[in-house]
Amino acid sequence: MSEIEKRRGFHYGFLIVACCCVFSATSVSLAFGCAGVFYTPVSEAIGVSRGVFVISFTCMSLTAGIGVKIMTPFVEKYSLKLAVIILLLLQSVCYFAQSQFTQVWMFYITGALLGIVVSLTQSIVATVAINRWFKTSTAFFIGFSSSMAGVSGVIINPIAGKVMETYGWRAGYIMYGAIILILAVPFAVFVFKDFPADKGLEPYSGRNKNNENKKDENIKQSDISIEYKDAVRSKAFFAAMGTISCFVCTCCFVPYVASYASSLGMSLTFAATLAGMAQIGSLIGKNTIGLAADKNPIFLVTLGPLVPLLGLLILLISGGRSVPLLVIGIILVGSIYAASTVGSPLVVIEVFGMKNFMKIYGSICVFTSLAGAAISPLMGMVVDLCGGSFTLILAICAAMCILSIILGLYAFKEGKKMKAAAAKIEYSELSEKIF
Repeated sequence: MSEIEKRRGFHYGFLIVACCCVFSATSVSLAFGCAGVFYTPVSEAIGVSRGVFVISFTCMSLTAGIGVKIMTPFVEKYSLKLAVIILLLLQSVCYFAQSQFTQVWMFYITGALLGIVVSLTQSIVATVAINRWFKTSTAFFIGFSSSMAGVSGVIINPIAGKVMETYGWRAGYIMYGAIILILAVPFAVFVFKDFPADKGLEPYSGRNKNNENKKDENIKQSDISIEYKDAVRSKAFFAAMGTISCFVCTCCFVPYVASYASSLGMSLTFAATLAGMAQIGSLIGKNTIGLAADKNPIFLVTLGPLVPLLGLLILLISGGRSVPLLVIGIILVGSIYAASTVGSPLVVIEVFGMKNFMKIYGSICVFTSLAGAAISPLMGMVVDLCGGSFTLILAICAAMCILSIILGLYAFKEGKKMKAAAAKIEYSELSEKIF
């Protein structure tokens, strides 16, 4: 670190966090939180049902799972920065192209391409970059940057609605393309850096000198990584995959919140408001789980699913008869997004280490994306079979939260064993070289 930076207490790593916030507030927010405003006007304009048009979102979800596998070799050969620039430009082009589309199959193609984009921008970029630039408070910064998607969604959604109301849905897509091009791309090109060494710096490690030895010890533990071939054949891998799958599948209930409220006889206005409450839960949860995980990573697989489990139990026990309990329950359930988007990659890092994170996480995402894509429509079918009641769905989601805790704790236990064995091997090899 330069003398000026030491005096001012500034570290370039905080600009990396700012970049991650921008990527989340633009790329992720537009692809997920701000996509729903197009469903009705576009489907009506091109003459298809909303269900047929929403398949484009399913295409995005599916390719998001394989996107990490596709992009990992590219990032390893070139750089994360170049990958981010290319993907953001691709996202901008997709939105500009969508403003000219006339057939639904065209949206399916761009949906698949957008899936590859968000496979990195949703959680990989922040997770990898922040772990490179910081030795402390990594989970908090990852959670904070991820939460910006919800904050920007509150701002962008009404603006997009007004633009579309005044100029049409095609103008809305042009606006989205411009947001990526004007805001996200410049940050990727001019501010984002791959490693602290690119700026002649060391990773930021905080200022608490009293805890320096303790931090160094923790850093050494976190530096132990499991080789990819060993990881994917381990019990810890399948336990971690099960944990993350439970997170993803439980998340599939959140888009049904408005329908759930309607099934209880609530007005459409209240149903929409309740859906917004879930996003508030997500926003609070992402920051909370980050802070908690920095204290002890075990909170990723305990507190992460335990909070939404409490919300689901409140909904099941109250039966939706109490509006205050309904609101509290939905806010708590919304925090499952924190466990999924923030917790999932951090679970993989905690269990297997950082070295082969993208390869291991990519393999897990292939399965979890398929599970999520299958569970979402299945939930709708189950509700229909139950005569519009969500009771069984709530019970299944609660069971998934409990299962995720059990599998998560087991994954952590097995991961510690693997890291201990790996550390012994490294020590033995080092001893042989010395003696």
